[in-house]
Amino acid sequence: MDILEQYILQQNDKYSKFPDRTEKCASIFIVIPCYNEPDVVTTLNSLSYCCYSGTSISVLVVVNDADDTSDAAVEQNNATLNTISQWQHLHKDLFFDVQRIYAHALPRKWAGVGWARKIGMDEAVRQMVKNKYSDGIIVSLDADSTVQPNYFQAIETAFDNNPSFNFFTIHFEHSFDNHDYNESISEGILRYEIHMRYFRNAMQWCGYPHAIHTVGSSFAFKASAYAKQGGMNRRKAGEDFYFLHKLVILGSYGNISSTTVFPASRQSDRVPFGTGAAIKKWIEGSTELDLTYSFESFISLKLLFTHASQFWQMEVAEIEEFFRNVSPSLQSFCKQSQTVNELLSLRDNCSNKKVFEKRLFHSLNAFWIIKYLNYAHEIYFKRVNLKTESILLLQYIGIQTENNIQLAEILNIFRNLDKRVENCC
Repeated sequence: MDILEQYILQQNDKYSKFPDRTEKCASIFIVIPCYNEPDVVTTLNSLSYCCYSGTSISVLVVVNDADDTSDAAVEQNNATLNTISQWQHLHKDLFFDVQRIYAHALPRKWAGVGWARKIGMDEAVRQMVKNKYSDGIIVSLDADSTVQPNYFQAIETAFDNNPSFNFFTIHFEHSFDNHDYNESISEGILRYEIHMRYFRNAMQWCGYPHAIHTVGSSFAFKASAYAKQGGMNRRKAGEDFYFLHKLVILGSYGNISSTTVFPASRQSDRVPFGTGAAIKKWIEGSTELDLTYSFESFISLKLLFTHASQFWQMEVAEIEEFFRNVSPSLQSFCKQSQTVNELLSLRDNCSNKKVFEKRLFHSLNAFWIIKYLNYAHEIYFKRVNLKTESILLLQYIGIQTENNIQLAEILNIFRNLDKRVENCC
């Protein structure tokens, strides 16, 4: 029994209905969670404009709601199911098929985008097993996103050229210059994406080796990697962050910059954070998008990440002395989180330096970094001007900018930096 079969035996689909379950043998599955979404056809049309990659593809749209969902949202979901059915009828000759999955009245404790993704991704694995595929590719997309025409080709090429890689993030760009947006909305979108890219580039600058974007509409992975890590979680938000940072532990992965996903740039109350929630708060008068993490807090991390691999040959007293000389914010957090003891325990359980260096950032991981940043900004730092800190980071990277640079120019610089992200092997 292979890893996919073992995984599926532990799952169930009792909360889902499959009006379109197909016998088609697909090796690439695009999974799209869809809740109270009036315009999923835009996403399906975008996929239909893509070039055929030569591989069998199936699109799974997981229309979902909770047992406490409003009647209006349930009505919209039923309308969406009918709309997809009509779209299927009009596009019978496409190179991919579309399957509807209806996850209705999910228990409210877990209902949300994480569970919807899991339902679709589990079904993709189930169909691979049924059709005797030993592995395949699962792609995460959203019901309000569009893609470039070479989307399928870029994904297939990336996995073909890197057979040992477990997953890829995919380049994304929010649209902020849509003529339907007023100036305030456009600025909010700009600021939100700059914050995301500032955070990723700051993590990379300070030496964290797994500085990746975790955007639900913009990643693809092997089904085998999915099964090894226990599948998608059922988080109501942030499910993509937790899932991808579990996958990095498996080893090699990369970033696809030859195509682009365009997430919707609109306000939303579907999840407590993310693009839609951030834009909604901005429109309602929140100033959160004016601010970001202080760059000084990342400078503190750089000292630790630069020297952490040396802990292998250092005496315990030397390690303790090192932590007594880091910044007060980091020193306090490491004491509170028992970081030193955890690293010493890790060292005792590694057979050699190479293993220690690899597993070091399983402890000092993205979850640990965010906990530190939030802790530090409650006590030692204040969140500061996004534009100012972005310019400061770019200067440290070696990119000189004028203080009067426009936000759109800053975003363009960050986008180009992110396109050059190297694979992690």
